[in-house]
Amino acid sequence: MAEDKELKRGLNLPMAIFIIIGMVIGSSIWISPAAWLSRTGPAIFISYLIAVIPAIFVAYIAAYIGAALPVAGGTYMINSRLFKSSFLGFLSVWLVILAVSAALAFLSATFAVFLSEILLIAEESKMAFVIGVGVIVLVAFYILNFFKVEITGLVEMIITIFGDILVMLIFIFAAIPAFKVKNFQPLMPLGFSPVLFAALTFYFSYTGFTLIIDVAGEVKKPQRNIPLALLISIPLLTILYTLQALMVAGLQPYDQPVGTVTEIILTGGLLPQGTIIFITILIAIAIASTLHPLYLAFSRDLLMAGRDQLFPAKLAKVHERFKTPIPALTVLFIFGLAFLLTFIPIFGPIYGIETAAVLLSAITGVTVLILQIPICFGAVKFKQNYPELHEKSRFKPSEKKIKIMGWAGGISSLVFVLLLFTDPDAGTIVSLILFPFAGVGVILYFIRKLMLKKRGIEIATIVKTFPEQVSFEEEIPPKSKIERLADEKEQ
Repeated sequence: MAEDKELKRGLNLPMAIFIIIGMVIGSSIWISPAAWLSRTGPAIFISYLIAVIPAIFVAYIAAYIGAALPVAGGTYMINSRLFKSSFLGFLSVWLVILAVSAALAFLSATFAVFLSEILLIAEESKMAFVIGVGVIVLVAFYILNFFKVEITGLVEMIITIFGDILVMLIFIFAAIPAFKVKNFQPLMPLGFSPVLFAALTFYFSYTGFTLIIDVAGEVKKPQRNIPLALLISIPLLTILYTLQALMVAGLQPYDQPVGTVTEIILTGGLLPQGTIIFITILIAIAIASTLHPLYLAFSRDLLMAGRDQLFPAKLAKVHERFKTPIPALTVLFIFGLAFLLTFIPIFGPIYGIETAAVLLSAITGVTVLILQIPICFGAVKFKQNYPELHEKSRFKPSEKKIKIMGWAGGISSLVFVLLLFTDPDAGTIVSLILFPFAGVGVILYFIRKLMLKKRGIEIATIVKTFPEQVSFEEEIPPKSKIERLADEKEQ
């Protein structure tokens, strides 16, 4: 088993499950079902069932890689080792910084927007309020991730249960008495094509399953718990998404457009007036719950790249007491803060704060999909490159299954990347951010390569082996009670 000797394996199975769920569930489930209802008709819930299909391919690959190579910084390690490419490894971490930074800014701003609605903040003060609260939220979750992974994992589990799952269940059960079966006649008044196109968009709601391979070095019994965590979280997420969309269609006639699910809650009389603020706060917590695993998981990619010296070695430092990579966390915090302080003030007055935040999420979505592509294709070559790790893994699908899932996951991710660029606004802004950022990364790679060469370090040889801090040893199962008693008797 692969084990990172400095980071601590403190995440048990429930923590791993709720970290995945907290990462995958975002603000879109409180917007998309209502916003798309008028375009798809009441069959919108079918879109979520279709959208999960390509996500299953990616999750399957994440389960396989996470079990076979359970080390920290999986995105970096896979790209650098499976392809034996320092360039691909460097660029993957550089794009991780972009994806996480945009997501941190998006989520902190969206949290602040929800809070401004609760507190009835005046429109002229809204921008300052969103920026101020956004900064506080970024700082709070940054500091939270300093602590031991057992603590942060427990916090994420609590936030996800009460912020994500509980609030969705409250809405679903509250909607049952007002549910109208007649709203589903006809089921697809606009045809099947809009339902399918909505499914393409809703696939973004299922991105995030690969996060588990980035914290694999801190999951207890990873060969068992990583596949199990994915196996449990996928159907749970699908059921929650589908039921929420089904209830929206049952409550709201498709020919009476509505903007968000929260609007249905506010105007539909589903809940007592006094509980609406409570529900809105829970939704805000649900949004914030995704901030935490972003810091937690992707800081590990910077840590591993620092150990390989592709990034500054300071990023490889782990806090002696808490066993957390504080320098790597700091990099993500600084970049996230920069996006919040620049992107929202620039594009907020043009598109509105909410839309500007959504455009940030588009940057994250595209970048994550791009990062998924080599992971899926790389899995196809895993057994060939590391046969001993494949054989030691408890979850080792047949070569045929790996190829099918790997190619399906990689191709579907590529298709969704291309589809997003068909949106004029999102496609343009993503291009203006993503391509220049990637270009800077290419330049920095060659500068770093030259710097290391001057120090006598050949960068191409770095990715041919694993860092010294990583070993591949069989996990020794704990002794049974009988074996312990026998040992005591011999002594």
